[in-house]
Amino acid sequence: MSASPAFASADLTLFNPASGRLDAACIARELNLPVGTIAEAIGRKAPSVRKHPDASSLQSDLRRIYRIWVSVVDLYAGNKTNARIFLNAPNKHLANQAPVEFIENGDLRPLEAFVQAISERQSA
Repeated sequence: MSASPAFASADLTLFNPASGRLDAACIARELNLPVGTIAEAIGRKAPSVRKHPDASSLQSDLRRIYRIWVSVVDLYAGNKTNARIFLNAPNKHLANQAPVEFIENGDLRPLEAFVQAISERQSA
């Protein structure tokens, strides 16, 4: 079984080193978003996520944002500055919305599909 491209360049800074789990606060910091925005994106209450940002109950939802971020960073050959610009710039393929708007609105599916399509196109 081969690793998916999104995990070939895992970003260890997004994990809590003590628990080994994804950490919502680390993800928020990396994307330059408030923890509350990450909480809302995954359908959780901000105070709870702030209190336990690496809770096991958050992991499946945090993985969705993690996969988006790692895929975008991969598309930009590891350049996180350009990846952040991509997230914040309006995109004609997303009805002129910035990808970050999908995260802020908790509507991850269109962004996941878009990033997957770009990744597949790049690897073809």
